[in-house]
Amino acid sequence: MMGEARPKDWISEGLKELDGCQEELVDLITRVVEVPAPSNDEADRGRLIASIMREYGFPEVQTDAAGNVLGFFPGEDASKVIVSMAHMDTVFPRETDLTVKRNGNILAAPGVSDNTASVCQMLMVGRILARNVPLPHPVILIANVGEEGLGDLKGARYFCDHVEEYDFEGFKIDPASLVFLNIDGGLDHIVNQGIGSRRLRVTYRGEGGHSWGAFGKSSAIHGIGTAIAKIAQIKVPEKPKTTYNIGVVEGGHSVNSIAQSAWMLIDMRSVSAEHLKALENEVRDILTQAADETGTTYDVEVVGDRPTGTLSPDSPLIRTLTELGKEYGIDYRLTASSTDSNIPLAKGWPSVTMGFKRSENVHRTTEFLYIDSLVPGVKLLLECYGRLLYAL
Repeated sequence: MMGEARPKDWISEGLKELDGCQEELVDLITRVVEVPAPSNDEADRGRLIASIMREYGFPEVQTDAAGNVLGFFPGEDASKVIVSMAHMDTVFPRETDLTVKRNGNILAAPGVSDNTASVCQMLMVGRILARNVPLPHPVILIANVGEEGLGDLKGARYFCDHVEEYDFEGFKIDPASLVFLNIDGGLDHIVNQGIGSRRLRVTYRGEGGHSWGAFGKSSAIHGIGTAIAKIAQIKVPEKPKTTYNIGVVEGGHSVNSIAQSAWMLIDMRSVSAEHLKALENEVRDILTQAADETGTTYDVEVVGDRPTGTLSPDSPLIRTLTELGKEYGIDYRLTASSTDSNIPLAKGWPSVTMGFKRSENVHRTTEFLYIDSLVPGVKLLLECYGRLLYAL
């Protein structure tokens, strides 16, 4: 409906419609989750989501250069623009069996909750928004790429870095107007603090040779092993919480060969940019020590760099959402996590990440969600948009 924005009773009508959408939502989740979308390989799922946006009547649909799929809803007052990002990528390789299994209240498949259900809940709410444009303020719903792992928040970073370049039928975004409600996670908390991370791929190189005949020549595995042993002894603070992990190690080519090369992936995290930098400096010093002690060389590639950021608990955005949560019987916890909100928070934009379903075994092939949480969650999501459009 174009012209004057409808009074907010359209939200009440939407809530009634959503009461009966459980099976439709399950079918939609099934349709989307069975299309592979590993980080940096989301194009197939992106095309499907773009077609669903058009099917649902989104006023304008675009796919940007990063692969993000954006649905735009015009609004009367552009002094505030509400943006939601729900990442469509998963941690699972393309060859993973994504067949959905349903058993009573359980819907199971790799990636079914993280983050397919969130994307689909956003799409369902978008269909209601589309029937009621122009809204009080413009809304942009984004199924974004590259949130997981070495995706390194690619989609969120691209949107935020290029926000002034988007053109929605002549509408240009003023960065000062942005408010972010990103969709990911579970029902009981609001992420208002971004955990920063630095991820390094470190490759050691040695002379190599036959394990008997060239004994004594430098080994890349000995170099990397010495580094790992030293890194494991690093003491980090509990407050602000700071962590490290070596998650992948590979190298060598046979049991009776001195390794010429070996590599590892290091993950370092903190809610404090200062402590994260100090940890990285200590790790880099250790890498040099290990190389010197083992007669090896090494090089470092930064493969992940997620900034920190915080939104005050007293911000209007958080106050608005926590008040709504209480009406739904939810006493929201404010938490820190690494989500798409890291990027807008680092740029000083009000941003939170919230989830609207209950699930377990996230990032495992046995991942599942509770079907009876889907409708209450999607109704709460619609109410969130209502509050942000009319009350914030």
